[in-house]
Amino acid sequence: MAFSPIPAEIANPWLFLLLGSASAALASLAKGGFGGSIGLLAVPMMIFACGENAELAVGVMLPLLIATDYFAMISWWGQWELRPVWLLLPGALAGVGMGWVVLWAIQRLGAQRQTDQANAVLMLCIGAIAIAFVALQAVRAIRSRPMRFRPVLWQAVPIGAAAGLTSTLAHVGGPVVSMYLLPQGLPKGKFVATTVLYYWIGNQVKLVPYFALSLINPGSLGASLALMPAVVVGVVLGVFLHRRVGQKQFTGIVYVLLALAGAQLVFKAIQTLRAQ
Repeated sequence: MAFSPIPAEIANPWLFLLLGSASAALASLAKGGFGGSIGLLAVPMMIFACGENAELAVGVMLPLLIATDYFAMISWWGQWELRPVWLLLPGALAGVGMGWVVLWAIQRLGAQRQTDQANAVLMLCIGAIAIAFVALQAVRAIRSRPMRFRPVLWQAVPIGAAAGLTSTLAHVGGPVVSMYLLPQGLPKGKFVATTVLYYWIGNQVKLVPYFALSLINPGSLGASLALMPAVVVGVVLGVFLHRRVGQKQFTGIVYVLLALAGAQLVFKAIQTLRAQ
């Protein structure tokens, strides 16, 4: 067969292209400003696209996310609020560092024991994070509307650390940042632009541990390149829908699907770990 950018460890290239493109489109749709929560489904979907290889999935996902960041920056240029981002960054850098250590420990586990076991641990982390975010969102939904506040550095640092850690492990720091930004009462467009700016910075910082740990490698970059057209489609569609369509009706469905995907990852991970 001719050269293919899809890594050899992916057993079903057509399933990878189908689910991987859907994952990239969902992530970029959210970055374009529509259905922000829907982007949380992207990483679990990418894991299934990669044959439940969580390490490959997060490596394929990061260049796609960075590409969406650049497209989204063009769409939302200059509309952001700078202060919340600067307050988040010190904690976010610390969180990325903590995530680096956790990923290194998972890889070390794979080197010392079995790669399947290390992959299961990473899947377990991602699945547990997905379920936890659904639970947090449910708590937010039943509480009264939060009072507006203007955070200071000591409040932003732990939130930034949580966002940096979860984003490094599973590319799902969005709910943490949203819970930080929403009470600040930013207009809808400014809210989206501020999250875009934060992740434009944060995702590029994550390149350091991802290259250092070889999570991004020639094989994963080829796979990312194969899925790049879906990023363009998703961002353009996200910007278009943000300005024309309400998104409340999608929220419940997204969180149900995310909970199911997270539960499936946790179940498969526990099965693998018990079999070792």
